[in-house]
Amino acid sequence: MDRRRFVQSASLTGLAAGLLPSWARSAAPPGLLTARSTPKDRYDITIGRTTTTIGGVERQAMTFNGTVPGPLIHLREGDEVTINVTNALDEDSSIHWHGFLVPFEMDGVPGVNFPGIGAGETFTYRFRLKQNGTYWYHSHTRFQEQEGLYGPIVIEPKDGKTPYAYDRDIILVLSDWPRADPDFLYDRLKKMSSEYYNYQKRTFGDFVRDVREDGLMPALRDRTAWAEMGMVPTDLLNITKAGYVHALNGHAAGDDWTALFEPGERIRVRVVNASAMTHYDVRVPGLPMTMIQVHGQYIEPVETDEFRIGVAETYDFVVEPEGDRAYTVFAETMNRDDFARATLTPRLGVKAPVPELRRRPLRSLEETGMGMMDKSIAPSTGMMREPMPNMPKGTDVNVAMRTMQPQRRLDEPGVGLGHDGWRVFTYSQAKALDPKYPREPEREIFLNLTSNMERYIFSFDGVKYSDSDRIQFYLGERLRFTMMNQTMMAHPIHLHGMWMELENGHGEKIPRVHTVLVKPGEKLSVLITPVELGDWAFHCHLLYHFHSGMFRVVNVALRPEDQPRTPA
Repeated sequence: MDRRRFVQSASLTGLAAGLLPSWARSAAPPGLLTARSTPKDRYDITIGRTTTTIGGVERQAMTFNGTVPGPLIHLREGDEVTINVTNALDEDSSIHWHGFLVPFEMDGVPGVNFPGIGAGETFTYRFRLKQNGTYWYHSHTRFQEQEGLYGPIVIEPKDGKTPYAYDRDIILVLSDWPRADPDFLYDRLKKMSSEYYNYQKRTFGDFVRDVREDGLMPALRDRTAWAEMGMVPTDLLNITKAGYVHALNGHAAGDDWTALFEPGERIRVRVVNASAMTHYDVRVPGLPMTMIQVHGQYIEPVETDEFRIGVAETYDFVVEPEGDRAYTVFAETMNRDDFARATLTPRLGVKAPVPELRRRPLRSLEETGMGMMDKSIAPSTGMMREPMPNMPKGTDVNVAMRTMQPQRRLDEPGVGLGHDGWRVFTYSQAKALDPKYPREPEREIFLNLTSNMERYIFSFDGVKYSDSDRIQFYLGERLRFTMMNQTMMAHPIHLHGMWMELENGHGEKIPRVHTVLVKPGEKLSVLITPVELGDWAFHCHLLYHFHSGMFRVVNVALRPEDQPRTPA
C-alpha cells in the first residue's frame, strides 16, 4: 500500500472509531476507573485525522486512535511497557510521556533526543515504569498538541496499594480547542500584537474609577509604567475565548460532562491541564477538596476550596458528596472570560447550579516585581539598569522588562485568587509523603525568564533557543536550579527526564514536580539529581512561548572524573 492510500485508510478508520474514548464519555456507568480499564503493558496507537466538533467549532483534528482527547493509557508501576505508535499523517509526529522517568531515546522530543516519527512510519517506545500516579501524553511536534494530540495516563502502584482510600475514580482533562488553525493564532500574536486576543483592556471609565479611588498621580504613574513596558495588566493569557473553546474531556461547558456516583462515596478526581495556553482555577462549590497528589506524587493531605492548575500540571483531589444532590466542578480561566465544567450527580436529571464568572483580575506592578520603578527605568524599553545574574547588559531586543525586587511567592495564590474568603491551595502547602534525595546541593545554576511582549519573543537569559548553548548537568550530581521570572506572564516551566524538588521550606518533605508555574516577579529554586544520561528538553509549556524561544536543551553527562580514559 502506498503512503497516500495508507494515510486515507487510517483516517477513515479513525473516523469510524468515534470521537470520544470510553473514559471521556459523559454519564458513563458507575464504577471505579480500574473496573472500567485494566492496566496493560502494551498499547498500539495510530496518529491520524478526524473531523471533530467542540463547542460548535468544527475542525480537522489530529487524533490518537481517532479521538480527542486520546485513549486512556493505564499502566502499572514496575512493568516494562511497549507502545507502538504509527503515524498515519502526511507529516512527522511524536509522543512525549509528560513527567516520565525514561531513557532519553524514549522521551519523544524531535530534534533533541530522537528524529521524530515520519509519515507512514511506526516507532516503538519501550521502557520500564519507575513511578505511579496521574500523568499525560502529547505530541511534541510543532502545534500538534493544540490540534488534538493529547491524552491521560494513570499508573497503578506496583503493590496495588494507595495511601488514601477512595470508592470512585474519574479523570478530568482540561484543554483549549482552537477556533482557527494554530499557525494562524500564533501568527496574529507574532505579527500583530500579544494583545490581539485580549478583549478585556481597560477603558477610560476604568481610568476615571482609578483616579477616584487612588488619586490622579498614582493612576497616571500606573498607566505610564505599563505603557513604557509595552504591556497591559489585563493580558493574563495571550489567547482568550476569542481564540479558544475551553473544554473538559472534549466537551464544551454547554455540553455539561457528567459523572455518576453513589451518595456517601469518596471520589478521587484526577485533573490534567492539557491546554496549550490556558491556566485554570478549579473548585467544587459546596464541597471541600482534599488535595492528595501533585504531578503524580502523593503529598500529605491538604483540605482546600480552590486551586490553580497551570498548563501541563496534574493534581489529584478527593471529595465526599453528601445527600441526594449534584455538584459542579468549575474550571474558570485565569482571566475570568470563560470556563469549563463537569457535573457530579447521583442520578441523571439532577443538576447543580453553575457559578457566575468572577470579576476580571488586574495584575499590579507589585505582582510583577515592578512596584519599585523609579528613574532608573529606560523609557524606551522599560528595562531596569540594575544588573541581574546572567542578564544581558544595556538594551536588548529580547528583554523588555527587568524585575527590581524579585519575591518568594510560593505561598501566594496568584492573581485573581484569595479574595473570596475561600481557601486556595498553594505550592507552599505541598509536603511530600515519600521524601527523596535529602542531599545538599553541590552547585547552583541561575536562569532568568525573559521576554519582549511587543515582539512576542520569549527566552531564557535574553537568549532565544536558536542562539543558545546547552545547559550542562552531570549524572548523579546535586544541583540547585534557581529561576527568576523577569516577565509579566506566569510560565509553567517543564524539565524532561528528572524530578525538580521545589524548595518550599519543608526540608526533606519538599515536593517533587515535573512542571512549576513561576509567577511574574517570582524567584524560586528547585533541587535536581539527574538520573539518566542524554539530552533533555527544558522549556515553558505555554506552546507559543516555547516556539517563540523559551526553550533550552539540558545535557546530562558523566562527570569529567568519571569519563572513560583514552589509552595513551
